[in-house]
Amino acid sequence: MSVRGRVKRAVETAFVLGGGASIARRAHGSRLLVLAYHNIVPNGLEIHGDRSLHLRQSDFATQLDTLTRTHEVVSLTDALSHVKTGTTSGARPLVAITFDDAYSGALTAGVAELRTRQLPATIFVTPSFLDGKQFWWDTLSHAREGLDEAFRARALTEAHGLNKEILELAHADGMKAHEVPPHTCGASTEQMATALEFSGITFAAHTVNHPNLVSLDDAELMNELVQPFEWLKQYGDRALPMVSYPYGLADRRVMDASRNAGYDAGFMIEGGWASVRPEDPFSIPRLNVPAGVSRAGFVLRAAGVIKG
Repeated sequence: MSVRGRVKRAVETAFVLGGGASIARRAHGSRLLVLAYHNIVPNGLEIHGDRSLHLRQSDFATQLDTLTRTHEVVSLTDALSHVKTGTTSGARPLVAITFDDAYSGALTAGVAELRTRQLPATIFVTPSFLDGKQFWWDTLSHAREGLDEAFRARALTEAHGLNKEILELAHADGMKAHEVPPHTCGASTEQMATALEFSGITFAAHTVNHPNLVSLDDAELMNELVQPFEWLKQYGDRALPMVSYPYGLADRRVMDASRNAGYDAGFMIEGGWASVRPEDPFSIPRLNVPAGVSRAGFVLRAAGVIKG
């Protein structure tokens, strides 16, 4: 770790020990925090791909234990019910746990930690990546350099955020994709079924192909929203009429299309806390939890001190 990183962690720890996080949490007592995770790496296995998205199981367990001491962990449905009515159920701030992408590690190691603590969570599923499909940002990321930001920008615009088109763009640029292990791929349908054995798990939509929705034409946009809405119906009351926007990218057109497709709510990937009675249920903020966050850093983020 760099000197700057060590200093940052020391400051975060000092702020938590000094009571700053407790004061901030009390100020958010009537608000909702929706956490956004991606993958959970099972104990004993290595991290591959975009490192910011792959949180170690032991770190996830520690974060869950922290939340149970400082927040009231509720299902996403209950959380939005509180937000819509402008009420809360206690002195502690509400927090709901979500995952994007339906990684194999999230459906196995992540759900195992949730089940142990009887904590609910919602997994936003991208059907086309299920059963072991690899995500472009993982196959093109490298252990030290990560993913080139200039290429990422092109991937989301020129290739519309679509896996096949992005890999073709990378090949044309001379970039090499590499294989990632099973826990870094999309979950299997069997793993999804096993996850549902825990009553606290629900599924919701993350589009069909994980595109940049803003870049699509109207017909493509509706297809990406309607298909997963219909696909989720097989899970009955364990499926929620909610959608999270890939890459956190959405504009007014995308939000209106989500409403027209039949969803009740739409979620961003950033923005922090949700106010009571939000004006627009299709732009609900979440707090992204990066894999590299320290214990104190997580406490400060969950308290609203650090916004991202």
